[in-house]
Amino acid sequence: MFSPKALTPEDTFSISEFADLFGFMPAAMLAAIERQRGSYTKPFYSIEDLADRWICSRATVYAVLKETEFKVLDLAHGGKKKGSKRIPVAVVQKIEQSRMKTLAA
Repeated sequence: MFSPKALTPEDTFSISEFADLFGFMPAAMLAAIERQRGSYTKPFYSIEDLADRWICSRATVYAVLKETEFKVLDLAHGGKKKGSKRIPVAVVQKIEQSRMKTLAA
């Protein structure tokens, strides 16, 4: 009797193999993977991440953050004034939502 080799976490499969395994078309499997990839959000953003996200300078990001009442995670230690800042995703979403405006005609 044929006994297949046990699978390990290091094994790899193609998209087509996964699609066949679950009874999907390969194109549908790819679409599902892309949807999941796009929905992943980090718990925190850095200043650089927000500058890239908002397509602006880091100085503009600092200015926007200073205008809000939201707190950010400051990773400065040892009494240093400057430190790496992390902004929670919920804060970023609130800032973006509060700054959305309809374009005047």
